[in-house]
Amino acid sequence: MGRRIFHFLRGINRDTIVIAGSFAPAGTGAPTTLRGKGFSVARTSTGLFTITLTDRFYECVSFTASLQLASGDDKLAQCGSVDLSAKTAQIRIWDKSAAAVADVSADANNRVNFALELRNTTRI
Repeated sequence: MGRRIFHFLRGINRDTIVIAGSFAPAGTGAPTTLRGKGFSVARTSTGLFTITLTDRFYECVSFTASLQLASGDDKLAQCGSVDLSAKTAQIRIWDKSAAAVADVSADANNRVNFALELRNTTRI
């Protein structure tokens, strides 16, 4: 469970936290220019990124990801597995043309954006 001071969003769900952020993919290198708080990110393998949360949470309510590219391409971001005991969530970059995971080249306008809505307690 997160032990920080959180600024809550108004909503019908109780005790939910949003961890949102983005990072710049850098081809086969480590991601750069992280934006957001409460997480770190690493390139795990070709087209696969692992987000590691700073705090532990009880339940993942929702997980979304999108890919921002400087120019048009057939790539998209897919949400992968979420393991709250390990405090991780995975995002894969899928190339529809190649039908395989793929890296995204470094560019000032290429970013992976994500948001996790997490429940902080067992209360409903």
